[in-house]
Amino acid sequence: MEAGPRHDSIRRRTFDLLEHVDRHARLPQVVAGALVTLILVNVVAAIFQTVPSLESEYAGLFFGIEAVSLVIFAAEYIVRLWASVEHPRARGKARWRARLAYAVTPAAIVDLLAIAPFFVDVLTDVHLRVVVLIRLLRLFKLARYSTGFQSLFEAFRRERQALIASFLIMVSVVLVSASFAYMAEHEVQPEAFGSIPAAIWWSMETITTVGYGDEVPRTVLGRIVGGLTMISGILMIALPVAILGSAFAEVVRQRSFVITFGMVARIPLFSEIGPQALSEMLPHLRAQTIEAGTVIVEPEGGDESLFVIADGTVEVDYTHSRRRLGPNEAFGAAPDPAAPGEHYSAMALTRVKLLSLDRAELRHLATRYPELADRLKPAVLPAA
Repeated sequence: MEAGPRHDSIRRRTFDLLEHVDRHARLPQVVAGALVTLILVNVVAAIFQTVPSLESEYAGLFFGIEAVSLVIFAAEYIVRLWASVEHPRARGKARWRARLAYAVTPAAIVDLLAIAPFFVDVLTDVHLRVVVLIRLLRLFKLARYSTGFQSLFEAFRRERQALIASFLIMVSVVLVSASFAYMAEHEVQPEAFGSIPAAIWWSMETITTVGYGDEVPRTVLGRIVGGLTMISGILMIALPVAILGSAFAEVVRQRSFVITFGMVARIPLFSEIGPQALSEMLPHLRAQTIEAGTVIVEPEGGDESLFVIADGTVEVDYTHSRRRLGPNEAFGAAPDPAAPGEHYSAMALTRVKLLSLDRAELRHLATRYPELADRLKPAVLPAA
């Protein structure tokens, strides 16, 4: 039996509330703040519960925190699962398929793990330390509300190929140095370097510059191998750190606010575009916050990117006209490669949140998805 309009309206409002679709609404902020506070209380309680004296003295308090948390986290999971059919990605899917698709997302799995300690404690005979460790996994629920977590995940996603390459290089260096250490030391120290797998431990602690000192080369050749391994380790550790650090800084700089699928799907320009096109466009969108009075596009410098205003007011000066644009309006590059370029300048009249899409990416997407071009063509045309 299909739900009625009122039921759908309640579910839609619930989804908007939990996903904080309206960034200006007060209630979603209160709900998010309460859940974040509860998560932090749980983490602190789980840590202090490992202290025997505190666990025995405040057992009732710890039990109360766990009971209340279980009820709230279970209710949150059920409600999110119920409202997940309102997600733009669920458009056109059967409800059970939409809910199943949501249930296997990382965020939903973390939500499920948040209520797992109860079942682990009741159905198994594991030690308290295991249950406490599972409770600490609730800390990852903060990723839903933290722009820092989301920026870090995005940095990993952007640089995943470079990080994988760095990891493979590091593995190769470990294997080579362990092999040479085995050749140089296996006769002198058969207990530590009697095989290449045994020498890998020494290689790993040397390359990572940890240097426990439990295994030390004694031969001249072994010390030469050790010195080269140390130098290689410095270079190998610096490589992924530099890659990830620069990517994270770039994401933070670009994403003064977090771009989500739901936020983009609710912009009128993109509301009728299929989820496949939105999914492909999302990684290419860049977010930035512009302060009032800042020039967004210099005179005679337009047609390089498409800009969509998420919040604020922008004044755009074309050659023969001037437009004042507000939230959900667009200006900049046209999706049609054959369209003549239009020079313009743009300035933020208020504090503005912008989404931008590079011209090359825009036209590539418009070629693949004509409905995107149809929606954007009239939006970026200058006023007559």
